[in-house]
Amino acid sequence: MNGQLILIRHGKAVEGTPEGDDFSRKLTDAGKKELAGFLADIAPLLTETANLKIWTSPLLRARETAELVAEATGVKEIEEKDFLATGVFAAFLEALKQEEDGFTVALVGHEPYMGMWTNELIGAPIPFKKGAAAFFTVNLDEEPIGKLEWLLAPGETLKCTQEQADGKRNRTNPFSESDEDSHKKDAEETMYEAIITEQMAGVQHAYAAYQQNPVDPESAHDLRVSIRQLRALLNFNKSNGDEGYYREASEDWRDIATTFGYLRELDVLMGECRQLWGLYPEMLAEDAQVMTWLKEERQAEQDSIALLIKSGALTERILDAEAATEQLLQSIQLNDRQQKKATIKKLEKMEKRLLRKWEEVDFTNHEETHSLRINAKKLRYAATYLAPIVGEKDKEIIKEMKKMQTSLGTLCDLQINGHLLLEMAEKTDDPELRSNFRKLSEHQFERREALLNQEED
Repeated sequence: MNGQLILIRHGKAVEGTPEGDDFSRKLTDAGKKELAGFLADIAPLLTETANLKIWTSPLLRARETAELVAEATGVKEIEEKDFLATGVFAAFLEALKQEEDGFTVALVGHEPYMGMWTNELIGAPIPFKKGAAAFFTVNLDEEPIGKLEWLLAPGETLKCTQEQADGKRNRTNPFSESDEDSHKKDAEETMYEAIITEQMAGVQHAYAAYQQNPVDPESAHDLRVSIRQLRALLNFNKSNGDEGYYREASEDWRDIATTFGYLRELDVLMGECRQLWGLYPEMLAEDAQVMTWLKEERQAEQDSIALLIKSGALTERILDAEAATEQLLQSIQLNDRQQKKATIKKLEKMEKRLLRKWEEVDFTNHEETHSLRINAKKLRYAATYLAPIVGEKDKEIIKEMKKMQTSLGTLCDLQINGHLLLEMAEKTDDPELRSNFRKLSEHQFERREALLNQEED
């Protein structure tokens, strides 16, 4: 059974209050205006087939959004469905099976359910901004049952929409049609904007990958790296855009990455413990006290993050971060030629500063080495991902910064591991486990001291 689905999140609504009636929250006037313009732009894509149906959550803000969809597409009838308010995917799927082959249904609902339903359709959840629309082709006899064709939100143009829907955009080189002499920033996407958009899509992909396999240590790591890469690229233009938008976007993305920080620290520590199994076989066997404790601690942290995701709170943070990032991009008034000049200048300035710090660094000072390591990563990410702007990758910068990261990485990890183990020793009431944690902590600090002595030699 084949068809098409359009998932639409309601537009911007009045804020809820603890004593208010969530059912009766309506769209704001600004939300209606924004949504009406957006729907008018994408209406040709919604009505490619003549059999469009509109199903909506009965909540007022969704109903009003559905009415705007109907107005834009010329659909006369809107059906209210309780499962769009409650998020019960099984009930929705049962209703869909009653439709004729070749159906086209627009579903107007809420987060986190829209994002959760994309997970059911394509195997990966997608955060929905307010008013966003996602178009899927569907085959109920396949697994996964859906394929995402495009995802758009208010503020994106019909031209961009049609290019995505028709598959015309070159995803491996999204900058091929850029005009370096263009000053029409409001009409054309700059190369820098395209890079940031690609990077935000990478964060969404990593977020979906983590949810699919939170047990895999690499899934949390990849998500944190993708966010750090994005923050590094935003940092490159912080002086060229609105300072408030930059600060908001950077802090939002940092907070999201921090959510996964302790999980990553545990993964690094567990990996180190497994490397040390040969030295402490009884202490570090998979079923021994230390590893059992670490596994339980990781599971508890994973469960805590799962609650944030299930509640929709983490998705909302991502949407807020994306909105702040988009506002920052709109405040940057550099065309491609100006951006190239500014980027080359800043790459050179950062390289000189970090190489100078590398010559002066006190390796015994953890704060100093940790800060230098982070800044080396930022420069490497910038040199790598801003290459389309400057014309090619600066291989020398990338090589130097990677060398710096590698040299500092083990020192930093040993310091963090040592203190983490001491904190765990304080948490447990078991004398033997406390002793084991302290012994392992001492081993980490001794290894760090040995490396420092090698640096001095």
